[in-house]
Amino acid sequence: MGPIQTLCCPRDGTALVRGHATRSDAFTDHGMLHCPTCTGILLNAEAATNSITEEKLKKMHQAFQTDCEKTDLDCPCCDSKMRVRQIVFKRINGTDLEPIELDGCPECNTFWFDSGELQRVVSPDDEPYEESDREANALLMALELLILLPYKFV
Repeated sequence: MGPIQTLCCPRDGTALVRGHATRSDAFTDHGMLHCPTCTGILLNAEAATNSITEEKLKKMHQAFQTDCEKTDLDCPCCDSKMRVRQIVFKRINGTDLEPIELDGCPECNTFWFDSGELQRVVSPDDEPYEESDREANALLMALELLILLPYKFV
């Protein structure tokens, strides 16, 4: 991603911000950003701090180069049109979590996780936090674990 620049939410155009309460072990400061309005999360594989996370995200990125629907979302990092796929992560016991829609850029290694999609997987019975920063930080921590689980595109 190069120098830190102002990136905007692909859903509503709000400037994306870093989580303040959480220090990420898997990503540098500019690798995970969230929208203070919709609490969606931007994830960029180039900012991964370990080779396992980076390799997994780059492999996921390949799935967005072919066989997926185009969306009207512009990638916040490179302005290409993003694409959407259904992804199913597997629990540690091997059972499938509910599928979620994941937006990915076919040009760069950037992904957009909608807040509602992550909330359904992470804690479907709980109400989101009222404070967007607190909700985003909770989802950021959950996302760090989620991306390490096995997955499949459907």
